[in-house]
Amino acid sequence: MLQEKLELLLEKYDVSTKAEINSNDGEYTVTIDGKVYPLLAHRFERRFTELHKMYHDGTLEDPSHIRCSHIGSFGDSLTRLVRREIDICRYLSDAEVASVTAYTTGKDAMNLILNLTDGVICTIEAATTLPESANDIDKHEVISRRGFICDRVVDTQVPQQSIYMYCEDGNETYTDVDFELYGLTIDEIAAVRAAFELARSEELRAAALKDSEMLDKIMNAVASSVSECKKAQI
Repeated sequence: MLQEKLELLLEKYDVSTKAEINSNDGEYTVTIDGKVYPLLAHRFERRFTELHKMYHDGTLEDPSHIRCSHIGSFGDSLTRLVRREIDICRYLSDAEVASVTAYTTGKDAMNLILNLTDGVICTIEAATTLPESANDIDKHEVISRRGFICDRVVDTQVPQQSIYMYCEDGNETYTDVDFELYGLTIDEIAAVRAAFELARSEELRAAALKDSEMLDKIMNAVASSVSECKKAQI
């Protein structure tokens, strides 16, 4: 289904580059001209592109704190969740991580404090403690000297759906955020959009490799901070 949707976009917008999207336990990659590129798909999710826009268009004045929380299910990878949230902070701020302090309570929860190169502080709470059948719960906020933005409605605890149907056989929910990619989940839509953008931009392909390498370096610092119980410089 993902490859079919990707080819639909490539044909519709006359992109001649051949691209093959792949998924492995929630990690997406795209193969272009025989080379595999990591997909930081969250960067192409609508709510994050809107937060990024508001972060830099004057809606906020002097951002000082990015606060992230993400709770996944028992079967999720805590490392994958942490890596994702760290990159969201990098993407929203357009700044790099200067240092990280990480604390863990075993294999299913971690708290992090990031110092960015622009002086912004990021706090991340990540855990994999929900039942396996539950949907992820996440929330992202940016606090500034004047202004506050968030990707969830105020006081919302779980992601809201666009349509709720109450039927005799049980309740059904629907959320469609992309008319060209109807039928895919929000995560799948972001992955296909990311693969499409990389297929038509060599610059984005180079940036994807660079960002992935930087994330590897940051995650090594996270592991060092956890093991040594102190701040790790990047």
